[in-house]
Amino acid sequence: MNPAYEALLRELRRARRFLIWRSVERTGFLATLGLMALAGLALLAALLLPLHRSEYVALRAGLLLGASAALVFALIRVLRSRAGLSEAALEASRLIDQREDALLTAFELGRGPATSSALETGYSDALTQHAVRAAAERAISLPLGRLRGWRGRSTSLKRLGIVLAVLAAVAALGGSRTITSVKRIADPETAPLAPIQIRVEPGSEEVEGGASVPVRVYVAGTDRKPRFLSKERSGGGGAWRETALEPATDEARPRSGERAYATVIANLKEDLAYQVRASDQVSPVYLISVRDLPRASGFRIRYDYPAYCGIPSEATNAITGDLAAPRGTTARVEVLLNRSVEIASIEYESGAGRLRGDLGERLARFTVPVRSDAKYRIRLIDPRGRKVDLGPYDIKSIPDRPPTVTILSPGPVEDVTRDLTATILAGATDDYGVRKVLLRYRVREEPQRVEMLHQEKDGVRELAVRYTWSLAPMSLLPGEEIEYEVGAQDGNQIDGPQTAWSETRTLRFPSAAEILADVERQQDSSVATLEDAIRNAQGLKEKSEELARDMGRTRELPWEKGQDIQKMLEGQQTMREQIDKVAEKLSQDADKLAQSRALNAELVQKLTELQQLLNQLRDQSILRAMQRVQEALHKMSPQDLERAMQNMKLTQEDVIRNLERTIDLLKQLKMEEKLEAVAERASELARKQLALNDSLARARQPEEMKALAKGEKEIEKLSKDQRAALDSLASELKKMDPESGQQSQEQRDKLQGMAPLFEQSIASLQEAMKQEAKESTQDLEHQLEEMRNAIGKMKEDFVLRKKNDVGRKMDASIQDLLEIADAQEDLLDDEKSNSGQHASTQQGLEETTESAANRISDLSKMTLFITPDVMQAVGRALANQKGAVGRYSMEDMIGGLVASKEATIALNQAAAALLKGRDAMAAAKSSTGFQEAMQMLQGLAGDQQQLNSESLSMMPGAQGQNGQEGRLSPDQAGALERMAAEQEAIRRGLEEAMGKLGQGGGTLGRLGETGEDMKKVVQDLRGGRLDQQTVERQQRILSRLLDAPRSVEKRDYSRRRTSRPGVDVVRSSPGALSAELLKARPSLAALLARGGRDPVSPRYRAVVDQYFQAILEGKAR
Repeated sequence: MNPAYEALLRELRRARRFLIWRSVERTGFLATLGLMALAGLALLAALLLPLHRSEYVALRAGLLLGASAALVFALIRVLRSRAGLSEAALEASRLIDQREDALLTAFELGRGPATSSALETGYSDALTQHAVRAAAERAISLPLGRLRGWRGRSTSLKRLGIVLAVLAAVAALGGSRTITSVKRIADPETAPLAPIQIRVEPGSEEVEGGASVPVRVYVAGTDRKPRFLSKERSGGGGAWRETALEPATDEARPRSGERAYATVIANLKEDLAYQVRASDQVSPVYLISVRDLPRASGFRIRYDYPAYCGIPSEATNAITGDLAAPRGTTARVEVLLNRSVEIASIEYESGAGRLRGDLGERLARFTVPVRSDAKYRIRLIDPRGRKVDLGPYDIKSIPDRPPTVTILSPGPVEDVTRDLTATILAGATDDYGVRKVLLRYRVREEPQRVEMLHQEKDGVRELAVRYTWSLAPMSLLPGEEIEYEVGAQDGNQIDGPQTAWSETRTLRFPSAAEILADVERQQDSSVATLEDAIRNAQGLKEKSEELARDMGRTRELPWEKGQDIQKMLEGQQTMREQIDKVAEKLSQDADKLAQSRALNAELVQKLTELQQLLNQLRDQSILRAMQRVQEALHKMSPQDLERAMQNMKLTQEDVIRNLERTIDLLKQLKMEEKLEAVAERASELARKQLALNDSLARARQPEEMKALAKGEKEIEKLSKDQRAALDSLASELKKMDPESGQQSQEQRDKLQGMAPLFEQSIASLQEAMKQEAKESTQDLEHQLEEMRNAIGKMKEDFVLRKKNDVGRKMDASIQDLLEIADAQEDLLDDEKSNSGQHASTQQGLEETTESAANRISDLSKMTLFITPDVMQAVGRALANQKGAVGRYSMEDMIGGLVASKEATIALNQAAAALLKGRDAMAAAKSSTGFQEAMQMLQGLAGDQQQLNSESLSMMPGAQGQNGQEGRLSPDQAGALERMAAEQEAIRRGLEEAMGKLGQGGGTLGRLGETGEDMKKVVQDLRGGRLDQQTVERQQRILSRLLDAPRSVEKRDYSRRRTSRPGVDVVRSSPGALSAELLKARPSLAALLARGGRDPVSPRYRAVVDQYFQAILEGKAR
């Protein structure tokens, strides 16, 4: 850089410092002048005016504010002053001349580089350097100190002096007051207070709790609004609440110079301290005391239950402090008070201690443990030291109640089903929660056993359990029982878990004799109901005849007759309900008998057929007749009603005949059931005696032999029941089958002769005389086995004689029908007799046919092999014979011959149907042909399966097919024709099987629908159609044919469906077999029980029992 230019800069910087000093000095003079003027005014006001503390506070605040404003003004003015190097160069140039600016020019020329400066200014570098050098030399010679001076400086000094002189004069004139005033301005607390008077009404007083207290304040000496300060006395050193008072608007009485103000303290519940402040004056502290003692206005209680309860915390509001909770609960009690207190505590009446509470705004909190029953009081002490006791209150510790267990299913006493399982549905509840569900049971005289059915990790208050209990391992014999209970264990961890048990319930393994006896009792009720229905039907028939006659004599329907018809229909509905009731009972009896250990399929089938007979009677005949009468009654047509009533009459006659047939068949069935029951009881006696003898052979200790005496007593008791049953059976069989009645009496006498042997066996067992007991029990075993065989043979002989008797009567009826048909043919061939002679002969044949029809009707009450086809054909023959008599009587020979021919055809059809039934019964092993029908259905199922396979092989896309679609080849069309013929043959075989089973085979499932499906398949195959729908229909046919035989044994099937809520399903696996059980030889009782559960016919059960005995004796090969 140019040295000359540096010298110039140094001088310019010095000039700038002088300029800054000038600005600071000028601003300071101005600020000081203003501040002195303000201080003078403040001192003058303090000297001249009667100021008090509040005014001095304001005065000092004003001075401080002014000083702050002056300082801010000075800083802003200095910062805004222009004091750069350019301004310094210009000001320094003016020291030479007011219009001189050479220094500024040189400063500007010397700032840039030489080359650029010459280019920009147009001056040469030498000229520029010369100008700068000259400027620097001149600047050095200038008196720069003169720059500190500013215009008006002397005037400002004069003004400041005047202000200081005036201030000094004022201070001098004030004398000592000046010093006092300055001190008060500096410290307003040394200044006196304003002369303000405050008067308060009512001051201090005592009021009732909840009262509102008006407060009036009178203030003199100031116009400012006073302030009302208050705080509750219970708050101790709390802060004052401050509010402004408003001028009084009510009848205030201020004195001269006073201003009145008012406020209201509303709903006062606590002692209140208050005072009034007006300006800097404060009134004394006044106290308004509340006379009320502390009291509880309510309780808030929160129970924190222990973890083992499994219950979340609960909060409740209460009007007393009584506590009730499970033991171990913590109760958090909040007492809501009408006023605040200083101390709150709980004291137990037993003197167990004291609990100090936590205080809040008009409330007290306590934590109370619930450990045992107790009483407590709450002691409250208010701020004035007054004491109040609340209570006493009760603490009730709720003990752990034992769980509650309820068994929903099975019932108190229930029979075991054939599969030897029982489904237990039970529910358990507990206040602490159920942890375990147990099963306790006893079989025979064995010790009780306990099994755990279900366990919860965390107890639940309600638990439902469904458990399928297998009874097969217990080897129950018919007549034995299992007593069981369901238990629940809670999760109480304080006093220990408790276990409660349900009531004792019993599962019985009923014998077939017991089931048959129960069915017999039900059938007595069914017979009585049907007999009542017959009486009702006869009364309705007479009423129908009367109404039909009345309808024929009138052209209009009177209102009274309409009501009579309506009543008759109601009676018809009642009869229909009676038939429905009996049908339902028969269904239940069949289900119950099917559940028997020794399933007698013949009895089940007969019961089911009778039920279907009643169902058809109810659903078809009665229903259709009632519908016709209802339609005619709706049309109000006497002619239609007459025809409907005539049809109703015929329907009622048919109903009566069918009901009579059902009653007779029920009575015969009842006799068969009695025979079955006697045979089953004989088998049970022999089986139980056989098992007892085996147990006696195993017995080693006298106690074991004595225990067997109880079993022998049970066998003796059962033998007495058998004697009574044989006695009753003998009396009933004497009229029906004297030979069977005589055999029953003989067996009854033999059983009576066994009584001394039973007594001897019981005595020997009680005295532990093994050899004597063994001899007597073996003798009993042989005699009971002989009796079982004899009764079984008696039952078979009874059935065979009955079958032969029915067969002879059916042969006679067939012969009658054939002879009448021959006579009818002779009448048709007679060309010599006139119409009158034909009419007479035809009338005689009609009477003969009617007699034969009555005999067939009576025969139908003895067997189910006489199907409705027989009676329908006989009915057509009678109708045609009657029509022929009328035609011959009117000399209509051709019409009469046609009717006679139709009658001949109907008679031949009836004889053929009856002969078919006779042949079926002769070839059947049973009186119903049930077993043959089962075999036929199995064969039909095999044929259907083969046909289905062939249909699948011919489907498009199957192996061996060429994939052609559309027209069938001749070979394929021929194959479909052959398959259609095979399907038709299967359908006819099904109809034959259904005919053997009577009433459409309804017990074998939906076979009626199966026949319709077969017809559709035949139509499809004959039409050359073989598609997926046809194949699916064939598969459905096969499925129904396979299911039909199984549907007879309704082992675990009920017509009713039961809806139950969802429950926890618990299944228990059987435990491991013990080593002793694996080593021990099974007892005969266990083998008999196990084999008795198989559906073996009674005639073969003796052989099965002997086989088990042979196994134990080592004789089986």
